[in-house]
Amino acid sequence: MENRNLAIALTVATILLCGLPGLVSVCVSALIVIDGPFPDQPELEWLLGILILCIGLLFILIPVGVGYFSLRRKKRTEPITPSDEPIPPPS
Repeated sequence: MENRNLAIALTVATILLCGLPGLVSVCVSALIVIDGPFPDQPELEWLLGILILCIGLLFILIPVGVGYFSLRRKKRTEPITPSDEPIPPPS
């Protein structure tokens, strides 16, 4: 991305809008697995906990990807122009 300030703003926005809810959902999934809302159906607790964990991890990976792709420095591919100077003789 050419504009560095815009890249930083996008990264911060995705951290606030995706990263923090992702962390909260990972914590909620741990609480569901530890002491879930369905005491008589433990397999449903595990399924719900793993589903929320996967969603939370996906939400955490979004800011990581946005930060990596927007803040990395891209290689400049400028064509090499030959100079008009003569090549010096080997010594």
